[in-house]
Amino acid sequence: MAGTEFKRYRILIPIPVILLIFSIIVLVSGYLQTGDWFLRSVELKGGTVITINNPGDISIASLENPLSEFGVVAIRELKGLSGNAVSIEIGSEIDENAVLAELKAFGVNTQDNSVEKVGPALSSIFWIQSQFAIITAFVLMSIAVFLIFRTFVPSFAVILAAASDIIATFAFMQIFGIELSFASLAAILTLIGYSVDTDVLLTTRVLKGAGSLRERINAAMKTGLLMSFTAIGALASILVLSLSVVLSQIALVLLIGLIIDIANTWIQNASILAWHAERKGIV
Repeated sequence: MAGTEFKRYRILIPIPVILLIFSIIVLVSGYLQTGDWFLRSVELKGGTVITINNPGDISIASLENPLSEFGVVAIRELKGLSGNAVSIEIGSEIDENAVLAELKAFGVNTQDNSVEKVGPALSSIFWIQSQFAIITAFVLMSIAVFLIFRTFVPSFAVILAAASDIIATFAFMQIFGIELSFASLAAILTLIGYSVDTDVLLTTRVLKGAGSLRERINAAMKTGLLMSFTAIGALASILVLSLSVVLSQIALVLLIGLIIDIANTWIQNASILAWHAERKGIV
């Protein structure tokens, strides 16, 4: 019966739609409050990062009070095989020596420290290049998708799913306080490729696979979800081990994106493809 498969998916369509609207609201709200669409790390906004290796038995929360006089300061604990460290981000106008002196007076072992400065001009260049990288990757991906399928609806569904993944991932990065850095940028670019991979798998099976429409979608879903859950398991193990702050940030962003991709691929894209296949008689 025409429209049967689409009706099955239509019930779930509000899930990705609500997720996309919620994500846009989060990003717009953040922009209205701060003037920036995303939280940015020091390398993309400028400033100074002080890293203190083996600072002693001290908690991150206890450092907030002595550093409050310096204004807005981001403090992170870094864990690795060689030991623990503390990373402190401050504005370029703040004297890092004054911060180190305050920490030393508070009882922090500041002997093994490193200071990294990024000037406003250099960070501005990095930020422009980061935006260019994301836009270029997305445009090239869109062109490749249209060249592969040469049909508007399936191609649009793939691109919409990828765009929804990126927008929602950026929104949840804002919610969880994850800054856009070189590490998270690499994760975003990887996520674009992974999103397209699952959507191309689904689209190819639906348009060119054998069996009924339901069988083709179910076969694609089994393969795609196996891929997704395998990747999610690997990323979760990286987060649990916390071997590197860079790896942890990449893993966390990818983990968020892959979970979001499940809804956008297997509900949103599957619904559009089911409607398209039934309308074109590809059942």
